[in-house]
Amino acid sequence: MNDIPLHTEHVLFADDTALWTSSNTLTSLSQRLQQPIDAFESWCKSWKLKLKPTKTEMIPFRLHTRKKYKHPVETKVENTTIKPLDATRYVDVIIDKQLKWRNHLQHLESKMTRRISLLRYLAKSAQEPNQKTMINIFKAIARPVMAYVYPALLTANDKVWDRLSSWV
Repeated sequence: MNDIPLHTEHVLFADDTALWTSSNTLTSLSQRLQQPIDAFESWCKSWKLKLKPTKTEMIPFRLHTRKKYKHPVETKVENTTIKPLDATRYVDVIIDKQLKWRNHLQHLESKMTRRISLLRYLAKSAQEPNQKTMINIFKAIARPVMAYVYPALLTANDKVWDRLSSWV
Protein backbone atom coordinates (compact mmCIF):
# COMPACT_ATOMS: atom_id res chain seq x y z
CA MET A 1 0.00 0.00 0.00
CA ASN A 2 2.97 2.32 0.49
CA ASP A 3 3.36 2.92 -3.23
CA ILE A 4 -0.14 4.30 -3.85
CA PRO A 5 0.46 7.40 -5.99
CA LEU A 6 -2.11 9.67 -4.35
CA HIS A 7 -1.05 13.29 -4.29
CA THR A 8 -4.14 14.42 -2.45
CA GLU A 9 -5.55 13.93 1.02
CA HIS A 10 -6.66 10.35 1.56
CA VAL A 11 -7.35 7.73 4.17
CA LEU A 12 -7.26 3.95 3.85
CA PHE A 13 -9.22 1.58 6.06
CA ALA A 14 -9.14 -2.11 5.15
CA ASP A 15 -10.49 -2.16 1.57
CA ASP A 16 -12.08 1.32 1.78
CA THR A 17 -10.33 4.39 0.42
CA ALA A 18 -11.45 7.99 0.80
CA LEU A 19 -9.98 10.89 -1.18
CA TRP A 20 -10.61 14.56 -0.61
CA THR A 21 -9.41 17.89 -1.84
CA SER A 22 -10.52 21.51 -1.95
CA SER A 23 -10.66 24.24 -4.55
CA ASN A 24 -11.98 27.74 -5.18
CA THR A 25 -13.82 26.73 -8.36
CA LEU A 26 -15.93 23.72 -9.29
CA THR A 27 -14.01 23.18 -12.54
CA SER A 28 -10.75 23.05 -10.67
CA LEU A 29 -12.31 20.81 -8.04
CA SER A 30 -13.39 18.24 -10.62
CA GLN A 31 -9.88 18.20 -12.09
CA ARG A 32 -8.22 17.99 -8.66
CA LEU A 33 -10.39 14.98 -7.81
CA GLN A 34 -10.08 13.24 -11.16
CA GLN A 35 -6.27 13.22 -11.23
CA PRO A 36 -5.80 11.10 -8.05
CA ILE A 37 -8.73 8.87 -9.07
CA ASP A 38 -7.00 8.16 -12.39
CA ALA A 39 -3.70 7.50 -10.59
CA PHE A 40 -5.45 5.17 -8.13
CA GLU A 41 -7.16 3.31 -10.99
CA SER A 42 -3.81 2.84 -12.68
CA TRP A 43 -2.22 1.62 -9.44
CA CYS A 44 -5.08 -0.86 -8.91
CA LYS A 45 -4.65 -2.22 -12.44
CA SER A 46 -0.91 -2.69 -11.93
CA TRP A 47 -1.60 -4.69 -8.74
CA LYS A 48 -4.52 -6.54 -10.38
CA LEU A 49 -7.05 -5.09 -7.94
CA LYS A 50 -10.65 -4.61 -9.02
CA LEU A 51 -12.45 -1.33 -8.33
CA LYS A 52 -16.23 -1.24 -7.96
CA PRO A 53 -17.51 1.99 -9.50
CA THR A 54 -21.04 1.11 -8.34
CA LYS A 55 -19.83 1.35 -4.74
CA THR A 56 -17.99 4.63 -5.32
CA GLU A 57 -19.66 7.68 -3.84
CA MET A 58 -18.90 11.38 -3.81
CA ILE A 59 -20.13 14.11 -1.53
CA PRO A 60 -19.21 17.76 -2.12
CA PHE A 61 -19.01 20.05 0.90
CA ARG A 62 -19.57 23.69 0.03
CA LEU A 63 -20.26 26.97 1.72
CA HIS A 64 -23.48 27.72 -0.17
CA THR A 65 -25.41 24.48 0.13
CA ARG A 66 -28.64 25.85 -1.37
CA LYS A 67 -26.99 27.45 -4.37
CA LYS A 68 -27.60 25.54 -7.61
CA TYR A 69 -24.61 25.15 -9.91
CA LYS A 70 -24.82 24.88 -13.70
CA HIS A 71 -22.10 22.24 -13.76
CA PRO A 72 -22.02 20.18 -10.56
CA VAL A 73 -18.86 18.33 -9.58
CA GLU A 74 -18.57 15.01 -11.37
CA THR A 75 -15.80 12.45 -11.57
CA LYS A 76 -15.39 9.14 -13.34
CA VAL A 77 -14.20 5.78 -12.09
CA GLU A 78 -13.55 3.27 -14.86
CA ASN A 79 -15.70 5.33 -17.26
CA THR A 80 -18.61 5.37 -14.81
CA THR A 81 -19.75 8.87 -13.86
CA ILE A 82 -19.96 9.41 -10.13
CA LYS A 83 -22.64 11.95 -9.29
CA PRO A 84 -22.70 13.92 -6.03
CA LEU A 85 -24.81 12.68 -3.11
CA ASP A 86 -26.32 14.55 -0.17
CA ALA A 87 -24.93 12.03 2.32
CA THR A 88 -22.65 9.03 2.36
CA ARG A 89 -21.35 6.43 4.78
CA TYR A 90 -17.67 5.81 5.38
CA VAL A 91 -16.64 3.15 7.90
CA ASP A 92 -20.06 3.35 9.60
CA VAL A 93 -20.01 7.14 9.90
CA ILE A 94 -22.79 8.89 7.99
CA ILE A 95 -21.57 12.21 6.63
CA ASP A 96 -23.94 14.73 5.09
CA LYS A 97 -22.99 17.61 2.80
CA GLN A 98 -23.62 20.21 5.52
CA LEU A 99 -21.80 18.27 8.27
CA LYS A 100 -24.88 18.55 10.48
CA TRP A 101 -24.64 14.92 11.68
CA ARG A 102 -28.46 14.54 11.80
CA ASN A 103 -28.49 11.29 9.79
CA HIS A 104 -25.60 9.90 11.76
CA LEU A 105 -27.25 10.71 15.08
CA GLN A 106 -30.42 8.91 14.00
CA HIS A 107 -28.27 5.92 13.06
CA LEU A 108 -26.49 6.06 16.44
CA GLU A 109 -29.79 6.40 18.32
CA SER A 110 -31.11 3.33 16.58
CA LYS A 111 -28.04 1.28 17.51
CA MET A 112 -27.99 2.60 21.09
CA THR A 113 -31.72 2.04 21.62
CA ARG A 114 -31.39 -1.67 20.78
CA ARG A 115 -28.42 -2.06 23.11
CA ILE A 116 -29.98 -0.14 26.00
CA SER A 117 -33.18 -2.20 25.57
CA LEU A 118 -31.12 -5.36 25.88
CA LEU A 119 -29.53 -4.03 29.08
CA ARG A 120 -32.97 -3.22 30.52
CA TYR A 121 -34.20 -6.69 29.66
CA LEU A 122 -31.18 -8.31 31.30
CA ALA A 123 -31.58 -6.16 34.42
CA LYS A 124 -35.29 -7.05 34.73
CA SER A 125 -34.85 -10.75 34.04
CA ALA A 126 -32.05 -11.25 36.58
CA GLN A 127 -33.24 -12.08 40.09
CA GLU A 128 -30.59 -9.80 41.57
CA PRO A 129 -28.85 -7.80 38.84
CA ASN A 130 -25.20 -7.25 39.65
CA GLN A 131 -24.29 -3.59 39.09
CA LYS A 132 -20.68 -4.39 38.13
CA THR A 133 -21.84 -6.96 35.59
CA MET A 134 -24.36 -4.52 34.08
CA ILE A 135 -21.69 -1.83 33.78
CA ASN A 136 -19.35 -4.29 32.08
CA ILE A 137 -22.08 -5.31 29.65
CA PHE A 138 -22.75 -1.62 28.92
CA LYS A 139 -19.03 -1.07 28.31
CA ALA A 140 -18.96 -4.06 25.98
CA ILE A 141 -22.07 -3.44 23.86
CA ALA A 142 -23.06 0.24 24.10
CA ARG A 143 -20.03 2.38 24.78
CA PRO A 144 -18.08 1.18 21.68
CA VAL A 145 -20.86 2.50 19.45
CA MET A 146 -20.22 5.99 20.82
CA ALA A 147 -16.43 5.73 21.12
CA TYR A 148 -16.01 4.42 17.58
CA VAL A 149 -17.22 7.63 15.93
CA TYR A 150 -16.09 10.09 18.58
CA PRO A 151 -13.35 11.69 16.41
CA ALA A 152 -15.82 12.30 13.58
CA LEU A 153 -18.19 14.12 15.93
CA LEU A 154 -15.61 16.61 17.17
CA THR A 155 -17.03 19.19 14.76
CA ALA A 156 -20.59 18.72 16.02
CA ASN A 157 -22.44 21.59 17.68
CA ASP A 158 -23.74 21.77 21.28
CA LYS A 159 -27.18 20.36 20.36
CA VAL A 160 -25.54 17.20 19.06
CA TRP A 161 -23.44 16.82 22.21
CA ASP A 162 -26.51 17.38 24.40
CA ARG A 163 -28.31 14.54 22.62
CA LEU A 164 -25.30 12.26 22.89
CA SER A 165 -24.79 12.92 26.58
CA SER A 166 -28.44 12.12 27.32
CA TRP A 167 -27.82 8.50 26.28
CA VAL A 168 -25.12 7.79 28.82
